[in-house]
Amino acid sequence: MSHVETVRFEVAGVHLSGLLARPDGGAARGTVLALHGGGSRAAYWHRDNAPDASLPLLGASLGWTVLAVDRPGYGESARDARARVNLDGQADLLFGLLDVLPAHLGAAYGAGVFLAAHSMGGILALRMGAADAGRDLLGMAVGGVPLRYSPAKAEAMALVPTDREFVPPMRAPGTGPETFFGPPGSYDPGLLSRDGRIGAPVPTAEFVDARDNPLTLPGVLGKVRVPVHWTVAEFESSNQAGPAVLDEAGRLLGQAPRVELHTQPGVGHNLSLHYAARAYHLRVMAFAEECLPRGS
Repeated sequence: MSHVETVRFEVAGVHLSGLLARPDGGAARGTVLALHGGGSRAAYWHRDNAPDASLPLLGASLGWTVLAVDRPGYGESARDARARVNLDGQADLLFGLLDVLPAHLGAAYGAGVFLAAHSMGGILALRMGAADAGRDLLGMAVGGVPLRYSPAKAEAMALVPTDREFVPPMRAPGTGPETFFGPPGSYDPGLLSRDGRIGAPVPTAEFVDARDNPLTLPGVLGKVRVPVHWTVAEFESSNQAGPAVLDEAGRLLGQAPRVELHTQPGVGHNLSLHYAARAYHLRVMAFAEECLPRGS
């Protein structure tokens, strides 16, 4: 049975930590690079007490290698000022990580890299997919991407001070922990504390990009040239969601060779922290499988 190991990479002098699961037998169909959202860590994708909700374990059981990375500015790199960069700077570092993965993984690298990304990590994944260096990606699955924020959250974000390295927690209505979850019974209530390995401070550099995302994302989406699976949560209350937002995302992704739009039942914004996480992850892996080159 596959297991999850803690790993560490050095890219351009920055130490990136993460969680890695490889398939049994060594060879992999491909590699999934999983990017967590703002205020989280790699453990968003793999909680020790919830193996059924683990994307790394599920991916490995299906023949894929899954690397859930602590994005630059999180995990081991949180104390390194060079890592607390905006999303374009993070993309550069992650492309550097992709350059070293084939040698590190060997046969466990597979046919290429597929991105699975949540919220702020989804914004980052889409920027990577719009870059020239992103043309070689197999594709991506993004969830919780804020094409537009709820009015309450947009107002709260506009008031957050940006004169420090990490932003303070938002306390305004519509920004509390419960905002990011579905109704009671759809998740473990202990997760509302976001303590332990999941929660982390948000670097200011990426917060500014996320705050301005409704203005910048439409132009990014028009440059994406890889397949995209886009998910909104049934009970999304952090961002504006629903059929109209899905339709707009599909229209803006007009240059992507394939776009699949999906509403995930039974979850709020933090899709992978709900009891329905396995159902969502199975859809992500199915889309990744469909992005493999023919004959793989």
